[in-house]
Amino acid sequence: MHLRGRSRASLRLATLLVVGGSLLSACGSSSAGPTTMVQRYLAAWSKGDYAAMATLVSHPPADFVTFNRRVATDLDLTKTAHDVGAVSTSGSTGTAQVTSHLTVGSLGTLGVRSRLELTNASGSWKVLWSPRSIIPSLGPGDSVSTTLSWPARAAILGLGGTSLTTSVPTVSVGIEGSRVTSRSALTAALTQIGVPANQIQAAELTALAHPTWFVPVTKLSQAAYEQYKPVIYPVPGTVFNAYTARGALTPELAAHVVGTVGPITAQELKSHGPPYATGDVVGQSGIEQAYERQLAGTPGAVVSVTDRSGNTVATIERFPEHPGTAVETTIDSSVQDAAESALSGQTLPAAIVAMQASTGDVLASVSTPDSDAVNEAFDGAYPPGSTFKVVTSTDLIEHGLNPSSPATCPSTITVNGEVFHNFEGETTPSLSMEQAFAMSCNTAFIGLSSSLPDASYPTTAAQVGIGSTINMGLTAFSGRVPVPTSTSDAAATAIGQAQVVASPLAMADVAASVDSGILHLPRLVSGASDDSTPAQALNPAVVSDLRTMMNAVVTSSMGTAASAGLPAGTFGKTGTAEFGTANPPPTDAWFIGYNGDLAFAVLVVSGGVGGAVAAPIAAKFLAAAGSVP
Repeated sequence: MHLRGRSRASLRLATLLVVGGSLLSACGSSSAGPTTMVQRYLAAWSKGDYAAMATLVSHPPADFVTFNRRVATDLDLTKTAHDVGAVSTSGSTGTAQVTSHLTVGSLGTLGVRSRLELTNASGSWKVLWSPRSIIPSLGPGDSVSTTLSWPARAAILGLGGTSLTTSVPTVSVGIEGSRVTSRSALTAALTQIGVPANQIQAAELTALAHPTWFVPVTKLSQAAYEQYKPVIYPVPGTVFNAYTARGALTPELAAHVVGTVGPITAQELKSHGPPYATGDVVGQSGIEQAYERQLAGTPGAVVSVTDRSGNTVATIERFPEHPGTAVETTIDSSVQDAAESALSGQTLPAAIVAMQASTGDVLASVSTPDSDAVNEAFDGAYPPGSTFKVVTSTDLIEHGLNPSSPATCPSTITVNGEVFHNFEGETTPSLSMEQAFAMSCNTAFIGLSSSLPDASYPTTAAQVGIGSTINMGLTAFSGRVPVPTSTSDAAATAIGQAQVVASPLAMADVAASVDSGILHLPRLVSGASDDSTPAQALNPAVVSDLRTMMNAVVTSSMGTAASAGLPAGTFGKTGTAEFGTANPPPTDAWFIGYNGDLAFAVLVVSGGVGGAVAAPIAAKFLAAAGSVP
């Protein structure tokens, strides 16, 4: 449980004074009777007009306005209403019973019964004010404090209710300005452990302005701290705070899916609003951030009166905590482990997405390096290269071709003055479309697709999810397939180049659609809008032909993934996608496919050849995943 006492910084009072069922004004003569005077006093109080209140007080203290304002600020009053009870007088004195309904921030309404002492000693009725006129237990020198207590953060769950978070020993690395002897040495040490320069500079400036503060710079796992301790611990000015933090089961889940939590920033404090305050812990990325309100719940609070020494004089109200509710996801921890294991040791940026084909459930997502803030697995935009031939083949089959249709595979083909080639210069004078697909012959597919309508590329891609709007709980990009603008643009589009881009998630969904024969948009967080998106059945004859050709990629002697070590029953398509303007251009390595009900996409950025690089990674993944799901 996280506790804090805090002083509020602003006052937001709405006017509502109820007496005998009617709204009353603060206007009138100075010689009004006691009831009318009390009504004016409470009306001014409701408005937060403490100067007007002071005019109705007999000999108000010098700090009358500031004291009342401080109480309202400490309570974070957003609205007040007052009911006036009995007003009685005896000679020049009197009393008025008051019930105040004080709305305390977003916590609730505080009911306070108080009594106003009245006097007519000067010829007009006024309030004999004391702090007890506000709250009976509030004496001179006392103050009001609101201590919030947040409930334990709700869980983020994977498939079968498995928790995707755990308690992680963590060290907060900070700066104390009074201890800094060499700013350059401090900067060098923090840079060496990977803290960005702008982050270091901001922290150092704050530490210099407030030399006794602990100014946090970064946080490290206990293991990372032990690794970096020789670098940062000896540097004067560094200070450390060890604590147990909530973290994801793996660094990859923490980086891109589950996300992280951390101290609220000034910008986040502004956007979140009440009841958040400085020092609270909030989601900083991933599901932790996207579902912050659901996971955090709402805090409880104790409203107390304390004396000058900070001792509690009285407890005025207790507001209960309201725990958050768990966020349920489709992540399967065993499949996630298999995906992370398959990319272990990979030095180039890479991604794997795995889905259950029959449901669209995202079972695993890996996007390396972990330090990249963008989840390339979900939100990357890469030319899919020859993996897009699944879409082009769908289009060709719908226009009358089949796996046995004849084709030719010249080493190059020229379209509208632009020369297209096969990646390894392969050439075969006569072959079937299935064979051209298996060996990934660019020139064959450019030739076969030359009569396809330009507009059919994006509409056919949409059949397998590319270009759809994905609402699965986290930001995701399904791809983009523009209508070609020229014959050469159409030729490049047919082989997944030109302006065609997709994410690994989108291409995994393409494989899943062929596997199940049904397009299910990806599902990740239970209750996200894609959960209710109707599935779309594909043409069974087209699906059958696609399966035949994807099988040949793995099992045919000329298949580009035949030597990748993929387990029996794997269907797939390799891709070697060019990008950039270099000559020759670099290439991303792709492999998409499925085995059983498990569909996937593998991407290695600048990895080279899909069959030689991405397909073996897929083999490692499938071996580690076993028979799941």
